[in-house]
Amino acid sequence: MKRQRKKKFSIKKTLRLVIPLLFIILGIVLFINKDNLHTYYLTKTTGYDELTITTIKDNNLNTAILNKKYSKTLESIINSEYFNSEYLDEYLDIEYHDKDNFLSNIDALLTLGYTSNDINLIYNKLNDTSINIIINNTYLKDLSTIINLSYFKEDNLERYLKYINSNDFDSETAIIYVNIGLDNDYYSNVSSIEDPDDILVLVNKYHKLSADYIPSDLETINSKYQWYGRSNQLRKDARLAFEEMCEAATKDNIYIYAGSGYRSYATQLTLYNNYVKRDGFAAAETYSARASYSEHQTGLAMDIANKTDFISEGDKEYEWLINNSYKYGFILRYPKDKEKITGYMYEEWHYRYVGIDTAKAVYDSGLTYDEFVAKS
Repeated sequence: MKRQRKKKFSIKKTLRLVIPLLFIILGIVLFINKDNLHTYYLTKTTGYDELTITTIKDNNLNTAILNKKYSKTLESIINSEYFNSEYLDEYLDIEYHDKDNFLSNIDALLTLGYTSNDINLIYNKLNDTSINIIINNTYLKDLSTIINLSYFKEDNLERYLKYINSNDFDSETAIIYVNIGLDNDYYSNVSSIEDPDDILVLVNKYHKLSADYIPSDLETINSKYQWYGRSNQLRKDARLAFEEMCEAATKDNIYIYAGSGYRSYATQLTLYNNYVKRDGFAAAETYSARASYSEHQTGLAMDIANKTDFISEGDKEYEWLINNSYKYGFILRYPKDKEKITGYMYEEWHYRYVGIDTAKAVYDSGLTYDEFVAKS
């Protein structure tokens, strides 16, 4: 009887059988877990956590966003109650801020109609109180433009929005008017002037001088430039400039005179009360300042006359002053058709000293001094 030969174990043969089997098993495992593996891969390459990536895929959102720059804002909001797939691309561009109510705020701002650029500007330039003011108002298309204005004042934001929404002015004009104070009645929301000696001091129906303010450098104008022997005074720099202007005018055969310069609080009070008695309160308010609110108390204002009367439009002296006064530091303080802005009727004779540089800037701008200051 033949003896059976024992089969010799072959490693090569075993490997030929096992390796394909392992690949098959590995393939099955990879196929079953392909989604998890893809998610894991994306967490390593995009920076987003697994929950964010899973949410994007499970909700059939645009996975192309994963190829864009990582967004902390998107990752923070996508699994919150504030997520709205409509704003998916906006989330990518909104800079993240670690602040209370950030997610609810950007949701509210996007719902109002603001873009990611608007929201970035709002968060980079405004405080939390201002952001809440914006959220609690209607959408304003010019908001970014307004915030970027050099004369935008954050403390006035609520007033800006209210004034814009209740008037037909363009937004930039509205900002200027609010800065002046025109969103309030005259002589309301008044501030006391801190530096009355400032050559650029603004005195109007919203900015008042103290009753005891008297400039320390008042000087009497040369008698040759006084109107009918009066004794008008101006502060030194204004006095020198006024006399120089008067002298220059004579070279063009123009003769101008100091009609009414510095007035004390008491003098202005008497004048105003007399005007009220004579013309009535409403009329007096259009041409006379209440005591403490008069530019004449600064010693920087002058009512200018010619040989017969105070200057009027059409007078040759008026034309000369309009074209030359700024060269000596003076501006027409209450121009024509600007009554709503200045609070006073057109006063062709009332000039204010602000220095040559500022006078030239005001002249070139075509603005009233109130507007010019509001934009400064």
